[in-house]
Amino acid sequence: MRNLSFNECKCDLRYLIAVIITFLCAIICGIVLYKVASINIYFKNFAEDYVYYVFNFKNSKLIFSHILSELIYIYLFFIIGYFTRFKYLTLILVFIRGLYFTVYVAILFELVTFGGITVAILVFIPTYIISFAFCWFISEYCKLINKKYIFFVPAILALTNTVVLTILVNVVFRVVIVIV
Repeated sequence: MRNLSFNECKCDLRYLIAVIITFLCAIICGIVLYKVASINIYFKNFAEDYVYYVFNFKNSKLIFSHILSELIYIYLFFIIGYFTRFKYLTLILVFIRGLYFTVYVAILFELVTFGGITVAILVFIPTYIISFAFCWFISEYCKLINKKYIFFVPAILALTNTVVLTILVNVVFRVVIVIV
């Protein structure tokens, strides 16, 4: 029972407010910088490839890049939260990740039109929100988890988010495509 016991779990409200404010600032900056970023061909190619892979259900390319980025981000949040006393350093990662998220959503909405809007609403945004929650969770509560299992928890969270992505692409998106 003690392995994953969160009885001593007290949310740091100041940290949560700081994370939300940082994320909102990243959204505003991403919207402002969208026109500059949309000039870059790599952002456009990523958005087009993402929509293509989702519509054609090419899971292997989506899953590999997603699990790799999730592992990197969640372990970065974990390292900062676990090995330092300054968990507010994760706000830099929140800002960078929120900025890229906003730019990609704006490109999906504008560049790839209806297909991009559908993919963004049904797959990209929910997956990112879950990933964002996992990153916050691991940086907030990593010191409460049993020391034997702590180094596996970020990998389990990344795998869980990848399973959610796979379910969203293969179940939810297919149902919406069949209905339409």
